[in-house]
Amino acid sequence: MKEFIVHHPVATEKELEMLQAFLVSNQLPAHDLTLNNNLLLVYFDTHENLVGSGGLEFYDDLALLRSLAVSQELRGQQLGKEIVADLLKAAQEKNIREVYLLTQTASFFFQKLGFKPVSREQVPHAIQKSSEFANVCPASAEVLVLNLQ
Repeated sequence: MKEFIVHHPVATEKELEMLQAFLVSNQLPAHDLTLNNNLLLVYFDTHENLVGSGGLEFYDDLALLRSLAVSQELRGQQLGKEIVADLLKAAQEKNIREVYLLTQTASFFFQKLGFKPVSREQVPHAIQKSSEFANVCPASAEVLVLNLQ
């Protein structure tokens, strides 16, 4: 995978707009994404097509994983797993204690990577106040957590 997929953090408003369009095309929320206090990674193929993305929102020693998407033609080829690994490495470098996420469709995928289901009531207040938790994802979305320590 790494031979033909390159990634880098989103650094400009133009890249953010490109990421938002990619997320919308993958039926994921994007309107509340910002460059502030976030790490947003974008992945490109050799033709410079955006083929994957993932992000972390930071809240002190906690993070919210979001915006994980892989283009239809590359699904099933381990790119999603690679993106999560890159995000978790970045979280560890920032001394993040726990990574949370909300999902309606990928619970099994994340549980295979070590994430565990948790009730909404157990989620720290800082994560509960995030736009994704409070406003974007429906109450039916499952919450998962991965302890990094």
